[in-house]
Amino acid sequence: LIMRDTVHCLIGDADLEPVERQVVAMVNAVAAYVPGYRLKQPVQFRRLEADDPATELVDACDGRPAWQVSVYLEVEGAAHYLPAYAGNLDIMTSAALRVGERLTARTEERVP
Repeated sequence: LIMRDTVHCLIGDADLEPVERQVVAMVNAVAAYVPGYRLKQPVQFRRLEADDPATELVDACDGRPAWQVSVYLEVEGAAHYLPAYAGNLDIMTSAALRVGERLTARTEERVP
């Protein structure tokens, strides 16, 4: 068993290549501190028609969304203390560790 997550977002009309590059870059950034974090499939784009119910999820003043972006992720935990399928807990503990390391580095820079 491996933890899988699906992230959907709605975006306006856009050049899709830079969107995909940014998603992949963010996945790689997270994977730098959560080694089991990865894309399960390529980023998927679906053009939204004017009558698509998904267009109702965004406030009209923000403009009509043109695309649904779907990102399918897989998170395999390190299985040091918990089962490998508990990858969500690895994300939280790894993120907390990274924040702690950054705070420590920032504090050390300020101390003469």
